[in-house]
Amino acid sequence: MWVVPARRAIDLLIRFARLVSDASEGAEVLPLLADALLEHVPAAGLAVVEIGVTGEVHVSVSRNVPEPLHRTALEADAIGEELGETLLRAADGTFSEQQTRPLVAGGNLFGAVVIFFDAEHPVTPDGMQLADGLVDLAAIALGNATAVAKLETSHAALAASQEMLARTEKLRALGQMAAGVSHDLKNILNPLSLHLQFIERSLDKGKTKDAKESCIEMRQVLVRGVQTLERLRDYSRQSKESKTELVDLDRLVREAAEIARPRMASIGGRGVRIEQELTAPPHVMAMSGEVVSALVNLIVNAIDALAGGGGTVTLRSGESHGGAWVSVGDDGPGMPRDVEKHVFEPFFTTKGAEGTGLGLAMVYACVQRHGGTVTLATEPGAGTTFTLWFPGGSEGSQRPQSS
Repeated sequence: MWVVPARRAIDLLIRFARLVSDASEGAEVLPLLADALLEHVPAAGLAVVEIGVTGEVHVSVSRNVPEPLHRTALEADAIGEELGETLLRAADGTFSEQQTRPLVAGGNLFGAVVIFFDAEHPVTPDGMQLADGLVDLAAIALGNATAVAKLETSHAALAASQEMLARTEKLRALGQMAAGVSHDLKNILNPLSLHLQFIERSLDKGKTKDAKESCIEMRQVLVRGVQTLERLRDYSRQSKESKTELVDLDRLVREAAEIARPRMASIGGRGVRIEQELTAPPHVMAMSGEVVSALVNLIVNAIDALAGGGGTVTLRSGESHGGAWVSVGDDGPGMPRDVEKHVFEPFFTTKGAEGTGLGLAMVYACVQRHGGTVTLATEPGAGTTFTLWFPGGSEGSQRPQSS
């Protein structure tokens, strides 16, 4: 009788476990199992029946079996001794006996191994005990390979979903940026028509000096408009260049006030006044075009809040916490709490069809990009004040702080 020494059997199982653990796919495990069984059981022949991903059953690996056996019709429900007897009959007398072992791991059935014996290779208890160990190790390897394949599929699907989400988010952000730039351009370029009308009247009256002064203001408006468009271009290219410069916030406040002033005429705001209380704070590093756009947004909103009832828009500046701040306040109706907590959200607006809901979102984004903060103070019936704080410029460029 064929007997396997215990030590040799253990060594064999260890070597086989290491061998199949390196196999990344089930297709690599089954031939290794067939060779090990044929060599060490020993057996006259064998067939490995595999259950495919779609449920079909077929002989995927065989050793020393006649060709007709491969053409035998098989059913997954018949895996077991019935399967072995079916294949034994298909071998047409080549073998005298068979033993069938299922490939099961983790509750999953992957197929079965049918081991054939004859007079020269009889079945033995030791041989089948070793076969059981090899089959179990192969089934575990198949389970691991299947789990890895599922993880790889899930990872690929997740990566594709993340890529699609990133593209969608980039397009959404670009669309939001484009809408915001359009909003800023509208605020900045609106005064041009009034300047053109003023120039026409001045030329008709021969007041060329007044016309030239208006041309200078128009040129500055166009410069800010071009800068706004360049922001959109840089954003679409995912540019990381800051393009900051040392700027005088008071100068930007005055420029924004002049750009926004025609808004009072367009809404019939005759009772609206703009007052400035500027204190020459230290210069800050900033993108002047963005800051002007943000201030124009705030001033236009303040003017709109006072339309009909009149009032005062107050522009202030100052120095605090090593930086400089500017504020835009009005003595209008103020905001209720449910409006105040949403004002910086994109597309939130109280202006109906006339508003885009992007003005204050763009202001917030501008200040965030500069490393600053924006705060809102408002109460119903007590007006509204937005304060933008910017960190100071480089140490060599800052003005000395007052004691």
